[in-house]
Amino acid sequence: MAVMMKKASMRDRVAHEARVYVLVSVAEGFSQNVASVLRCKPGVVMADVVEGQTNVVMVVEARHSLRLAQLTIQALAAVESMTDNVHLLPADKPRTQMACK
Repeated sequence: MAVMMKKASMRDRVAHEARVYVLVSVAEGFSQNVASVLRCKPGVVMADVVEGQTNVVMVVEARHSLRLAQLTIQALAAVESMTDNVHLLPADKPRTQMACK
């Protein structure tokens, strides 16, 4: 049983190989609602309300970059109060988690 748990744990750590940070500006008063909607979308691992010109920061992860693009577009399409100010910041994600020293 312990061996199976170890394999599952390793699989979980390498499951997502593509990641994008999305900075979204929304109409005033809609930030909490937008973050809540985004959190329920497939591939979205985080959506938080932040202060400043950008209102919501979202992180989307997928196994491949094509799927990442699809999930990101689907999530953004669900936001009705979004302004034209959206920034996509793709990030390289290591295939395995490295231990900190």
